[in-house]
Amino acid sequence: MVGKICVGSVLNNAGNSMLGKSYCEGLDHRIATNGATIGDNPHESGSEAADTWDAGWTVGQSAAGGVLPAGSAPCCAPDFAKTIVA
Repeated sequence: MVGKICVGSVLNNAGNSMLGKSYCEGLDHRIATNGATIGDNPHESGSEAADTWDAGWTVGQSAAGGVLPAGSAPCCAPDFAKTIVA
């Protein structure tokens, strides 16, 4: 079986394996930080890491005001019990 990384979509060993990490970091940042903005992205603008961080952040933002639905981030280990501040 071919390994996979998660960046908002599944890739078959394509690109940098660190992209999955930046995706999960963006998601975790949005869940954990009240008032987090997409502008908090620590990666160089326009880079693949920045794009995947934004994608993860956006998944967290989509659940603002509630909790992240189980199964919505299968490649990460987010807090599925915390209410995400809108």
